Amino acid sequence: MSMLSMLTSTTSSLTRRRFLQRRYLSAVSREVNARNCRFHVLHKNPDAPHQILCLPGSLGTASTDFSVQLSSGIGEKFGLVAIDPRGLGNSNMTSDGKQFVREYPADFYLQDALDGAGIMKALGYNEYSVMGWSDGANAAMHLAANKEAKDAVKKLVVFGGNSYVTEEDIEAYEAVRDVSKSWSERMRKDKSAAHGGLGTLQILNDRYTDAMRKILYDYNGDVCLTELHNITCPTLILHGALDVICHEYHAQYIAKHITNSKLEVLEEGKHNLHMKYADQFRTIVGDFLTDSQENNYQEDDDEPQPDIDHIAYGFMGSKSLFAALRVGIFDAIDSVDGSATFNDIETACDISGERLKTLLSACVALKLIRRRIDENGTDLFHLPKASSKQLVRTSRQYWGDYLSMQVDGQFYNRLADIDNTIKHGTEASHGYEYWFDSDPEAAKNYTKAQHNGSLATAYALHKRLPELASDFPSMRMLDVGGGSGAFSIVTSRVIQDATAVVLDLPNVIETTKSIISEEEESVRSRVSTLALSATDPGSWENVQDESFDVVLLSYVSGSIPSEALAGLYSNTFRALKPGGKAIIHDFFLSNDGRGPPNAALWALAHISVNPTGMGLIPKRVINILSEQGFIAPRVHELIPGMTKVIVAKKKNV
Repeated sequence: MSMLSMLTSTTSSLTRRRFLQRRYLSAVSREVNARNCRFHVLHKNPDAPHQILCLPGSLGTASTDFSVQLSSGIGEKFGLVAIDPRGLGNSNMTSDGKQFVREYPADFYLQDALDGAGIMKALGYNEYSVMGWSDGANAAMHLAANKEAKDAVKKLVVFGGNSYVTEEDIEAYEAVRDVSKSWSERMRKDKSAAHGGLGTLQILNDRYTDAMRKILYDYNGDVCLTELHNITCPTLILHGALDVICHEYHAQYIAKHITNSKLEVLEEGKHNLHMKYADQFRTIVGDFLTDSQENNYQEDDDEPQPDIDHIAYGFMGSKSLFAALRVGIFDAIDSVDGSATFNDIETACDISGERLKTLLSACVALKLIRRRIDENGTDLFHLPKASSKQLVRTSRQYWGDYLSMQVDGQFYNRLADIDNTIKHGTEASHGYEYWFDSDPEAAKNYTKAQHNGSLATAYALHKRLPELASDFPSMRMLDVGGGSGAFSIVTSRVIQDATAVVLDLPNVIETTKSIISEEEESVRSRVSTLALSATDPGSWENVQDESFDVVLLSYVSGSIPSEALAGLYSNTFRALKPGGKAIIHDFFLSNDGRGPPNAALWALAHISVNPTGMGLIPKRVINILSEQGFIAPRVHELIPGMTKVIVAKKKNV
């Protein structure tokens, strides 16, 4: 059977349009020419002041996916423009009258987004909101992020969408590829009627499934991972808690990375929550679209107030911790079986009198140390679990050297002059490279301290990204700005056949070599060094093109001048093999810039050294990565409340 014989005839197409117009008496069936296609549109309340573009799901049409809303509406103030996407339903003719069956190019979500924008423009609407379900939600996010179209989008409502696809998704698509065997009779009947017969439906489903496979295997599953970060309009994400097609982690990821968004979960809702719970859906969406977010912010009486005292005196708490580390109080208490007395601590630390009592009281008040009084009136001291794990030298999770040597010994002093650096920028500080070149001892101490803090983080990275070991069992990694080599060392410990190259400044690399030499032969033989500046694009001439599976940049992006980032990521792209991954680990604020606090404070600390650095948020970094050719940027939390990891891929050839 030929393709054209399976297409809907003009007569049957007109018959269906008349049927639809009778069914939705208040919705006008119309044909709209846009972007070289005749689109079929069902339009409810065309004169309403607030129009909503409705984008249907996979193989869906205006009538199959938004029938309830077209019948009952969202409210008197709202008009609905529900469309049959390009090549589906009655949108199966080009502008010059040639019939066609929908193709699914790899960028079909963007195609559908721009088609929607073109339809609204052709209808004369310069401003509108967008509502998308399932695949339509993905297209809606593309539309709200697109530079050429986003200014027209007032608000966005999405439900059942996903910003990426996985192997499990592809298995599910393949399981329902054969519509005659794997689809329910009702679904097969409805979709066949919408698209002109079972044969055309099978063609469409094959093309759709093949497109999803291409997105996974050629684009690392990227549906709209970059676009999420460029959506700025108010956004409502709805999710049905009982949705077995699109799991809640998709909705959570979308909500986390769209600025000015909120997630609402319907506890009894499934994938088709807008149909099954239409009244609740109408109320939630109507309220969201009606709510006018005033430009003049008015504080909520229940909003937490800043604790000015806690902030102002916080440095005293930091100094209490650092002093206790330096004089050995935590080690002294840990060395005693059970609880330590004041005399035990006094003897071990070689400190006496009121000074020790005062420092102990400060640590007790900060809950770094626990104190109780026995029946004889004797003070007894012991450590809570967190202090035992992190502040005692014999613990595997100890990082006290990092706190005392780097945070206290270096950054604390630099922050004493932060107001001058904020005011005068490079006149007050010249960056890490200048600092380490002019003070080799500072470079040595910084690197040693960082090693103490980074080993645990490196293990956490591999735990967070276990796929690295399976994707690259013989991984070759370039560790840019790798400092002590902690991440390279841990990678070589964790992945048996991995090799790593630590790239850093000459003064740093000398210390790196010393640290690596202390590792077992099986590890140190697979970690090498390269002394050069990561921020000088020309200095990467010793890095061979396409020679690494992974390029890691930990605590680098926020430590260099912002104008150097594009060149750094360009060199990263060049160094990676096709299919290789860039891993950006750093102190990231959320896209709305509201926190988390520790990430914000570390960003400020870096200004004390690097006054021309960029305040890192995922959106800014992801856009620069995309400009350099990277795809599928995924954001992960690493150190809770402090650091994030962005993993981006170089496309396979």
